[in-house]
Amino acid sequence: MNETPDPATREALEYWGYLFRNDKCGTELLNKLLAGIANYISANFEPQHDCEDITPAQLARFYKAVGGDYDILFLATPAPSVAFIYKSIGCLHSLQPAPDSDGYSVPMIPALKRKGFITWQTIQLLLGPEEHVPFLQRAVELFDIKDPTTGELFPKLLPKESFPEHPDKDMVNWYEGVSNRLRKEAEAEEAKQRPPPGAGERMPRTSSDFSADESFEEIRKDANGAAAYFRNPLYRDRGGRPTIIRSYSR
Repeated sequence: MNETPDPATREALEYWGYLFRNDKCGTELLNKLLAGIANYISANFEPQHDCEDITPAQLARFYKAVGGDYDILFLATPAPSVAFIYKSIGCLHSLQPAPDSDGYSVPMIPALKRKGFITWQTIQLLLGPEEHVPFLQRAVELFDIKDPTTGELFPKLLPKESFPEHPDKDMVNWYEGVSNRLRKEAEAEEAKQRPPPGAGERMPRTSSDFSADESFEEIRKDANGAAAYFRNPLYRDRGGRPTIIRSYSR
């Protein structure tokens, strides 16, 4: 039996409403909320003074601050693999230099644009609302999140009724499909690189051969790192599983 919302929750529901449309995109209000959270992360968690895009290190700190732990993804996973994940799910991002870069190295750190952060969070909310809704509830309660269009603070109460109650089946199936595709592509590329049975090194290898091997190895590592995420995006059976904040389930 559904519980009757208390007056504060009813008032909050009147403000927020249901934050997903029928096409499974977020409403304009949800997009504004996520953009406001992105602005807060950029300004308060290891701010990059010359770039407002959100780095993996900033995301890791944000999740820790709201009761989760995504270090296994954003700190332990190589930057190219994180970029591969972003690209695979359509999260707009830039590539930034490392903090200790001397200016000669190629930028490799993937940093989410505002639109990319909105896409990332929208997907996570559909994929695992039981994990990610409490993170947003905690964020609006702990931090002063402002509407980027008006500058006004969002209400501190974000009711769970504004979000899906269960994982979206289509999103789960899509993630599983991406995981299977990445695995098959990696296996196919590995098979291409494998010499036929009995084939020996009949000719000396050239520098281009080694260069091709190195390029393939980098691509394979990036794909494998991404595939590990898609197989288990909520890290349910690993040490990096986010903490579920039961006290923020209103």
